[in-house]
Amino acid sequence: MKRHRLLVVDDDPATLASIRDLLLRAGFDVDTASTGRDALAHLLDDELPSAIILDARMPVMSGDEFSSVVRAYARFSSIPILLLTAWDAPVEFLRRVDAVMRKPFRVDELLAHVEALLGTPSIAR
Repeated sequence: MKRHRLLVVDDDPATLASIRDLLLRAGFDVDTASTGRDALAHLLDDELPSAIILDARMPVMSGDEFSSVVRAYARFSSIPILLLTAWDAPVEFLRRVDAVMRKPFRVDELLAHVEALLGTPSIAR
C-alpha cells in the first residue's frame, strides 16, 4: 500500500520539525517548506502531496496567498489543506481550506484531522 505524502508549510523551524517528526512516526511521508513560495515551488517540481498542512502567517508568501494560488490551478485545487493557525483567519481564507486547527495543538487532534482529510487512518493507529 502506498504511503500518503504530506506537505507541511510553517516558518517556525521548531514547529516544522515537530510536525514532521510526529507525522513520520505516524507512517506518513513528509515534505516541508518554510514559506508559501517554497511550498509552491515544491508543488511545481515534486510529486503532489495527498494533503497540505499550512501555517497562516509566514514571510515571503503567507498561507492566505499560497492557498489562493493553489485553489486557482486545476492541478492543485483538489489537494486538501489543513490550516494550522494561532489567529483568526479571514473568511475568504477559510473558504479555501478544508479544515482548521488552532495552535497550540494536540498530537491526537492533528492526526485525526489529517486522517479525516485523507479518509484513512494513519499506520500508527
